[in-house]
Amino acid sequence: MRKKDNKKIEAIKQAVIELSRQEGLSNLTTARIAKRAGVSPATIYLNYEDKTDLLSKVYQEVKVKLEGNLKSVINTDTSLEDQIVATLGFTVSQYKAYPDLATFMGLMWQNQDFLDDETVKISNTLNDSLKQLFERIKASPKYTNTSFEVLESFFTIPTSILMRNHFELTEEEEQQVISMVIKAIQK
Repeated sequence: MRKKDNKKIEAIKQAVIELSRQEGLSNLTTARIAKRAGVSPATIYLNYEDKTDLLSKVYQEVKVKLEGNLKSVINTDTSLEDQIVATLGFTVSQYKAYPDLATFMGLMWQNQDFLDDETVKISNTLNDSLKQLFERIKASPKYTNTSFEVLESFFTIPTSILMRNHFELTEEEEQQVISMVIKAIQK
């Protein structure tokens, strides 16, 4: 049995992220991915069933990379507002640190038909830390009791603005946007 070549797998993943950003998902082919990664198309099929499997696995890894440490920044011993600020600040900092990954995640979020059913289900499931924060927000008399979907939409505003501004916002602008989100969900 062949041993997996982690360098080739990483090159394939990087090629997927770069090509999807540069050329979009509809133009993304395994042949182009292989060429960009410097591997043969057969190497892709040794590691992934098909393009959907490849995109799904890359998406799952990117989601973990961008959201995985969220739990560590939410200190439940602080005020709910501080938890919201920490969460939004963390998300913005992750998107700034990994703009290519953030762009890829956004593309996949908007084009879920390129993902397998399991990954779509995962992508539509809130991170546990975020879900618990939303439950605390809903239970608080200070905040509007609205659906998780509405809260999630408000929580994406800072990153949407960041992406629209090519990942360049000043600290003051970030804080303004975060304050606006907090005011929008308060009673």
